[in-house]
Amino acid sequence: MVPQSIDPIPTEPHPPPQFLVGEMPAYLVVPQLQLYKQGAADAAQAPPCHCVVEIPPLSISEADPTIDLTVRWFVDYDVSVARSTNPVRQETLPGTFNDATAIRRQIGKFDFDADALQILSSGPHVLEVVVGEKDAAFNDSPNVAEPNRTPTPGFTLAVYRFFINVKVEQDPARPSCPSDLPSVRVCQ
Repeated sequence: MVPQSIDPIPTEPHPPPQFLVGEMPAYLVVPQLQLYKQGAADAAQAPPCHCVVEIPPLSISEADPTIDLTVRWFVDYDVSVARSTNPVRQETLPGTFNDATAIRRQIGKFDFDADALQILSSGPHVLEVVVGEKDAAFNDSPNVAEPNRTPTPGFTLAVYRFFINVKVEQDPARPSCPSDLPSVRVCQ
């Protein structure tokens, strides 16, 4: 008979997913993005137009391709403002058992729309995308330090922040939305 080991099984923390920043477009990897909400020419359109900051699909890497990931987007997360602790969008990135090399996943695009997000005053805002394992990474109890984004012990969340300076007032020097990404004109 071969003796069995009685040593404790070593436990290792789950490695967090990683944003593939090197694959992001250069216009996103800047200290601050600018959103001019609307120009005079945009407002005069029928229907009126406004600008949004378009965050294209982001690539993320997870060492285990079978794990489902949860993606949560937050705007101006502040534990002292209860409304801001709720994600403005959430999505699931399903894992797969069919492709052991599928460690890369795509997070869906996000439009930072000042109107839809009820941003009424000019100034800086923080858009955060938080990613973790679906079944275990998020402790959603309201009694934790950061509701809706505190990791369960043993797990780590991946967080990427976009700093966006919003200008809601019309600027005479900018009659319409800039034509450079990430700014996109939306007419509804």
